[in-house]
Amino acid sequence: MRPDYTEVFQDPRAVTKYAEETYADGTFSSTVSERQRQWLRGFVSQMFEAPPVQHDFACGTGRAIRMLEGMVSAAHGYDTSAAMLAKAADLGTRARLHLVSPTGVLPTGSDQPNLVTLFRFLLNASEPVRHRAMQFAAGMLPDRDAGLLVCENHGNARSLRHLKAVFGKLDTELWFAELSHGELLELFDQYGFEVVASQGFTLLTRSFYHRAALSWFAPGLDDVVSRRRWSAKLATDVVYVARRKR
Repeated sequence: MRPDYTEVFQDPRAVTKYAEETYADGTFSSTVSERQRQWLRGFVSQMFEAPPVQHDFACGTGRAIRMLEGMVSAAHGYDTSAAMLAKAADLGTRARLHLVSPTGVLPTGSDQPNLVTLFRFLLNASEPVRHRAMQFAAGMLPDRDAGLLVCENHGNARSLRHLKAVFGKLDTELWFAELSHGELLELFDQYGFEVVASQGFTLLTRSFYHRAALSWFAPGLDDVVSRRRWSAKLATDVVYVARRKR
């Protein structure tokens, strides 16, 4: 993993590439994101009697906020990058967007129930930044009745993606990080959270979607696989739902 991950997205050019190329229509990332959106909207409607207040840490371009538009009573996005927040606004993200410092006091929420979302962040963040994200979540969710934490791991160590690290030739100019199920459980436990649900969203990897010989069947196969209960164990991209233990 490159050490400057969080610094890269201070550059408006990197932000534009992320929003317009990584998540362009029909790409691997946009297809997985749509599966997440459909599942997350159904899950939130089942788990909350009243629409929660969403607090999206490292909100970036506001993707996780737009996923839940109309499902929450209010939304707040927090990021250290002014360029990311500007792009979120440009994309029509309906939320209060907050520029926060990478260090110092973290914001806390007063409205309940709360939904804290952490998407496409923990995997490539440094260890101190991961802990800062969990401190944020614990502050927004001080007890078991305060709401839920929804956290994405888009580099599950027990997946096909792992084979690239074992047998493939890694490009040192690209990020390649992994997080295991055990590592995430340990991180959650350290801050008083327990996992109550998990869901996988793609068994296959980006290369299956972007190679002409494979792309015709990859999305359909993953659509079927992602509905299976066991998908979270082997999926490349996994979303965890956690709540405070007490």
